[in-house]
Amino acid sequence: MSQTGARGIAVGRDGWLFWVGRTNELVDLYADSPASRRLLRRWVRLVETRVRRTHALGATYVHAIVPEKIAIHADTLDRPFPNLADPPGLRLGRLLASGTEARLVDLYGPLQTARAEGPVYLQTDTHWNHRGYIAAYRALCAALGVTPAAHVLEATGETARFVFDLGGKLKPPVDEAYFAHAFQRRAQRSEANALVQLRETGCVAGRGGFFVGSRAVMRNPEAADPRRVVLFGDSYVFDQGPRLTAMLAESFREVHAIWSAEIDWAYVAAVKPDLVVYEIAERFLRRVPTDRFSVDAFAERRVRRELNPTLIDRLRARLRLR
Repeated sequence: MSQTGARGIAVGRDGWLFWVGRTNELVDLYADSPASRRLLRRWVRLVETRVRRTHALGATYVHAIVPEKIAIHADTLDRPFPNLADPPGLRLGRLLASGTEARLVDLYGPLQTARAEGPVYLQTDTHWNHRGYIAAYRALCAALGVTPAAHVLEATGETARFVFDLGGKLKPPVDEAYFAHAFQRRAQRSEANALVQLRETGCVAGRGGFFVGSRAVMRNPEAADPRRVVLFGDSYVFDQGPRLTAMLAESFREVHAIWSAEIDWAYVAAVKPDLVVYEIAERFLRRVPTDRFSVDAFAERRVRRELNPTLIDRLRARLRLR
């Protein structure tokens, strides 16, 4: 693979872009080395602990790993890459299946199956396109024992052009045509923390560092499944648009979505969910969480560093009104 424009981005055939890391972090993660094996064993120990704590709270722990685009779209690469046939997420999945009681979500198989019909990732970004999100939603619903909402699967939309993350790092930037799908929203947001409110003011638009620690609650009285879900994840689940938070909120009565690789156990205990769903992108397996985290305290500290006290009070007032 050759690189252009920005370190950490590799270019495959026909303009396909991949994140590989500024110091080849993805290569190191994919290598079946003593270091990567130690890392995966640490994840197993963490998940064992999570399963015990979740069960003690009367809930079920569900673990999902989002495959790297480079593994699913390996046919667009122009040179070899280590262990594409057995990526770290699959290796970890086998270890978790044999060493823990976690309920596991297989996203590799469904994405590979959908890939036979067409691309499942955006060409110039690390995220899924419409086909990929539908495949992941179906897989999650199957693992969680809930029927996918028909109006989500039958989503309509229109084609638009946008400069996504990887394409925006090149010189000149590269945009992409994509299908912007939409579905009728029956779920409504009933709560959002200070960090979400801050982003919605627009005063930090285009700036990084204002996503981790976001929390929102979606409620859907029309959903057939009455279970309460707390969902921890990253940009595959929690962002603007029809991502997995919005999709799952069409299937469950109540979904609490938290953008964090760490689990906030005090929050989980307070909410008393039926399911604790944890999603992580494969590239983020490089760091094993500690789970010593308070989402709203973190969000407020982040907002306080950005805003003066008067604006913080206004945000708090808005939160109380929701």
